[in-house]
Amino acid sequence: MRILPLCLALSLSACVAQDVSQIQMAPRPLPQTQAEIAFVSALFNDVQPTSFGEDREYCGLIGVNANGDYVATKPRRGKVSTCLPPAPSNVSFTVLASYHTHGAYSPQYFTEIPSFDDIRTDIEDGTDGYIATPGGRFWYVNARAQRASQICGLECLVPDPAHVEDPEFPVFQTYTLDDLRGF
Repeated sequence: MRILPLCLALSLSACVAQDVSQIQMAPRPLPQTQAEIAFVSALFNDVQPTSFGEDREYCGLIGVNANGDYVATKPRRGKVSTCLPPAPSNVSFTVLASYHTHGAYSPQYFTEIPSFDDIRTDIEDGTDGYIATPGGRFWYVNARAQRASQICGLECLVPDPAHVEDPEFPVFQTYTLDDLRGF
């Protein structure tokens, strides 16, 4: 099996997925802009080398402060395949999305796509998300639509020099929560 079950790293109770189809979310506080995407891209390009070097996910929250400037929490070091960002109630800005890296390249994981848990967690948290992969792909999770879409593809962010593209696993432009259920 190419994916190590997340349940091995988490307690059994964390593996019982909540039915997210009935979750009601508030509208996104501000529409996504090219400036926001550029801000997150620069953030990921700064964090990716550390994430690869330590083979750990890094995560946090992005948003806007009272002056309307894009801001982010300091990247929080996670584990090989998980990372818990700070609670939105613990930041002093309007949260727009979470962000996290997928760590270093490993042939044991499908790290080039968002996981089912990546999308499910954003839905449960009521916030969108950004994901950076070892191949340098840049994803946006629209929690309300329960869908992840590539902002840009292979090597558009700093890639892990060890990354090898899997010719037997094509990466699609978008994935829904249901598409990822079997991964």
